[in-house]
Amino acid sequence: MIKSIYKKNRKSMKKLILLILMTLPILGFSQLTTTNPDTVCFGTSGSTYQVPNTPGYIYTWVVSAPGIINNGQGTNQIEVDWSGAIPGLIPNGVSVTATNASGCVSPPVNLDVFIYQVLPTINTIGPFCQSNPCVNLTGFPLGGVFSGTGVNGNQFCPQNANLGNNSVTYTYTSAGCQFTVTTNVSVNPNPVLTPIEHD
Repeated sequence: MIKSIYKKNRKSMKKLILLILMTLPILGFSQLTTTNPDTVCFGTSGSTYQVPNTPGYIYTWVVSAPGIINNGQGTNQIEVDWSGAIPGLIPNGVSVTATNASGCVSPPVNLDVFIYQVLPTINTIGPFCQSNPCVNLTGFPLGGVFSGTGVNGNQFCPQNANLGNNSVTYTYTSAGCQFTVTTNVSVNPNPVLTPIEHD
């Protein structure tokens, strides 16, 4: 009798473990693809939203203004232009319902949208003379990348820059979004003298 109970419990445990192993990938996938809210980089013009496609369903999407549906209305996938949206949270920014062949409509599924923006800054430097030494550049938030003529890593070197105005750009990346700020740095030529004349 004890062996019979053990065998029965062992079979039940095997079924339970198999069920857990089959369910885990599904749960993991859904958590990775249904994060709420959706973080959208400020100025983005092409965000894609979708639900699993069921043949015979007609999908009706609603997007909060100023979002604009570029294409896909009626299908299970749309593309939205958020370029006119201001930074911040848009509750129920995207909503979808499905209508089947019988004309029955599903409850809506909603997704919040967060328009994400960072405003980086860069220190003002210059004007310089062409012969001046390199100076350190500072950008905020920290961790961005400087670029432009005369830029060497985190320094601006007048000797390597153009005479006149030079554009220095600081690019900061966060949550997959890139934000930039640009400043002009002036470099002036050094005066040139001819040899001293004497009698």
